[in-house]
Amino acid sequence: MRLGGRYGSLADLNLRLQIYGMTNVVYLHIPFALLGRWRSDNEDGRSEYRISVEGGVLKVTAIDFVDGEPYEVSGLTYDQTMIAFDTLMPSTGRRGHLVLKAGSTPNRAEQTFTFMDTLEMVRQDDE
Repeated sequence: MRLGGRYGSLADLNLRLQIYGMTNVVYLHIPFALLGRWRSDNEDGRSEYRISVEGGVLKVTAIDFVDGEPYEVSGLTYDQTMIAFDTLMPSTGRRGHLVLKAGSTPNRAEQTFTFMDTLEMVRQDDE
């Protein structure tokens, strides 16, 4: 597995940590390939997702990059190749479930998005 960019491989990182006397190495089972800022290449997309590690914990933040409104992100789960989480857009009440999987190249990922809307229904009289 490659950590990507300037970090090299996991074995290279382990060797560097041992050289510097850092013996308590903790490997996070996070999808390193998905770290960064992601947007859809579809012109209708408005969402931007930032995936990072802070304090040894995977973090996802999301915004509508057109108007800057942040999404509420919850229910985060992940493994070495994917991240899944739920979103809520406070202004619209729209909820979604997003799964992001590492793509075939370092700058690509596959997104599956399922959304839920709450609508008011109006009874239709039978004629």
